[in-house]
Amino acid sequence: MELWDQNVAPYGEKLEALDNSTRADLVLDVVASTMPLFEPPFDDFFPEPHRELVKSVLTLRTQAPASWWDDTAFARDFLTQYDLLPDVPTRPAVGPFLMALVRLFEAHGGFLPADEALECLSSCYEAILVSQLTGRVTAEDEKRDPMCQQALARQTVLVLRALD
Repeated sequence: MELWDQNVAPYGEKLEALDNSTRADLVLDVVASTMPLFEPPFDDFFPEPHRELVKSVLTLRTQAPASWWDDTAFARDFLTQYDLLPDVPTRPAVGPFLMALVRLFEAHGGFLPADEALECLSSCYEAILVSQLTGRVTAEDEKRDPMCQQALARQTVLVLRALD
């Protein structure tokens, strides 16, 4: 996580200038951009109920791009569905990835603080990190891992785009 702390976390203060909806869109953009980085592919990496829960969020935004963030019923339903996920074996990366969305919807109600948005981004990077590297991970390990590098690059591009 050292490289994420160096490369993405410093944008935290700048995220405060964004409105809540833009921060929420940024989180979902990062979630969507992270999904292709899982190995094996996302659909094989996540158990079906977990996978479908993530996809339901992206579908909602596609169907209602201007108002998805205001859908309190969906947020409540998402958190309920999360609590009802079956207790099945999952890869270590599944937890942090889902936590990005849990944090997003727990902050629902029209207010997503910049620090919470940043935590969501951190969780996405952590998911890729733990899916690729095990044991004591150094910054050098992160630098050598192509998926970690892609995750950092994608997040940086998306943050800069949101700030533009």
